[in-house]
Amino acid sequence: MSGGRPAGERATNGTARPAPGRWFHRPLPRPDARLRLVCVPHAGAGAAVFRPWAERLAPDVELVAVRLPGRESRLREPPARHWPTLAQDLAAALDDQVPAPYVLFGHSMGAMLVYETVRRPLARPPEKVLLSGCRAPHVPRALPAIHALPRERFLAELGRLAATPAAVLARPALMELLEPVLRADIRLAETWHHPAPDPLPVPATVFWGTTDDVAPPDAVAAWRHLAPHGFGARPVEGGHFFPFSPEDGTGHLLDLLDDETAPAATRRPRGSDRA
Repeated sequence: MSGGRPAGERATNGTARPAPGRWFHRPLPRPDARLRLVCVPHAGAGAAVFRPWAERLAPDVELVAVRLPGRESRLREPPARHWPTLAQDLAAALDDQVPAPYVLFGHSMGAMLVYETVRRPLARPPEKVLLSGCRAPHVPRALPAIHALPRERFLAELGRLAATPAAVLARPALMELLEPVLRADIRLAETWHHPAPDPLPVPATVFWGTTDDVAPPDAVAAWRHLAPHGFGARPVEGGHFFPFSPEDGTGHLLDLLDDETAPAATRRPRGSDRA
């Protein structure tokens, strides 16, 4: 496919730009799919968090999970520290590797990256964006920042803000490896703010957890002011990590994603879900 940068081009920070194919994982390849659902993970997470979703989607929708620098097969790469570079590189990879039509989904920091990516020129913009568990860019964060805390206090907060399992936190050697990525991701998320943000260039649907204290419902619903091309709002039972909590909102969210990715002719009416 054309439209992307050569794999050997250098990034704006002077380091070698990774090959576009390293950005994506397709757990259940469907080359003849009608649509791609491209999913961007939350802070500290990798493409693997979306693997269980692949078989739950409609058979003509292919899940394409984004793999960010500093984790999984990109573990040796430094984590991203600047929004413009990260968004520019993801945009280039999308243009090079993901055919139209596609929909972009992001949760928490992943939704921030979706916004930063689509506000830049894309050769093939997504049909729509799906923004989950994420305050609008002009809304201040709801909780105090933790990215600069001393190590012990930082680790104590990770279970709440980055869904880091207790078993991982209890392994010092593993945390020594993961902490730089977690700090870098959380710093990006906590310092993300646009007092006068650009509007979204495509329709948007937002999702929020009914008991989320990281991205409260009002903060997520504020995206409606940035969605001149269409806006939908969907509450889901659960806290901040409802998309990955089977006992809370995972099943409901996947049903809603089926609706959002259905062909227009067969899409179920949303009624009062539309704002």
